[in-house]
Amino acid sequence: MKANIKLDLKNLTPVGILTLMGKVHGSMDGNANFPTPPISMPDLQAQCVLYKDAILEAMDGGLRDRARRDALTEVCKNMLRQLADYVRMVAVGDAVILSQSGFPMARTPQRIHEVGTPQIAPARMGWTRGAVNLRWSGVHGRRSYHVYMAELAQDTPTEQDATPELRWTLVAITGKVQHVVEGLVSHKPYLFCVSAIGPNGEGRKSQVVERRAA
Repeated sequence: MKANIKLDLKNLTPVGILTLMGKVHGSMDGNANFPTPPISMPDLQAQCVLYKDAILEAMDGGLRDRARRDALTEVCKNMLRQLADYVRMVAVGDAVILSQSGFPMARTPQRIHEVGTPQIAPARMGWTRGAVNLRWSGVHGRRSYHVYMAELAQDTPTEQDATPELRWTLVAITGKVQHVVEGLVSHKPYLFCVSAIGPNGEGRKSQVVERRAA
């Protein structure tokens, strides 16, 4: 993902705009990365002087002084927009060049490639008959969780190295980190696991826990 600069002029006060203009001038003046800006650095510096005087006069002045300050504010905003567009065009997403412009850097959002794996707590017998309470850790970037259940077959192998064949069934989709599975056979053992669903699909299933229904 390419880097970028941030230009949030609507939230800047006149003093903030003047400060930004000074930073841009100090960074771009004589900078070989920006040889032909649409606003020359001498013109930008001259505009800073006019704008500073207008801001000072408006502090103790009347409506006419404030109107002049506001008019120059729009002029300065337009100059900054032109310079920001030029910087973006020259840098083409290069963070090093962008950082030398005097404009603040925009935050680059972190892309979530694969959602994490929940850690499921030991299942607890529910308060009602035929229920099991499940709880697991939250996962950053998840959109929902899938709750799976499997029943142990009656003819589960007893040999030490044998592994029973499990058929997992999706029993719930929830945005919470807990769920009550109901409608089970009392005192019958069940297996449970949970997975997180993120922007790029389903993550890995959690470890398996075993619990008998109430």
